[in-house]
Amino acid sequence: MISIWVTDSFERKDMDRDSLAKLLVNLTKSQEGILTQDSLVRGFESVLSTLEDAVNDAPRAAEFLGRIFARILIENVIPYKQVWHLIREGGEEQGQLVKSGLAADVLGVILEIIKSEKGDPFFKDVCASSDLRLENFRPPPTLKKPS
Repeated sequence: MISIWVTDSFERKDMDRDSLAKLLVNLTKSQEGILTQDSLVRGFESVLSTLEDAVNDAPRAAEFLGRIFARILIENVIPYKQVWHLIREGGEEQGQLVKSGLAADVLGVILEIIKSEKGDPFFKDVCASSDLRLENFRPPPTLKKPS
């Protein structure tokens, strides 16, 4: 369900994606426990496994996913370390999003939003306390063939 909602949101308006992010936060944080953190994580794993295909239909899908992740993180729904792990390991094959550069795209949007909404001190604290290593998200250098 989460995967379908998030993937569908890539072809919607910003307002719809913002509403979806709020909905996911509220369902996970609700007293009734309507949506578990584990279910949310599994849904995002599924989205990440199909992200390469999603960008063919919605070229800004990585950016949109980054925005949703940022809201989830700012609201303390999923731990930062867990989201970094999901992005780094994501893709049709494990780690494929790093190789394709999509992991860096998603992470960049997340960090940009966190920094702009929460400020530089908070941003630096998050990076330090969550053991974020940007080099782990950079795609490997491409080997150029000799001419």
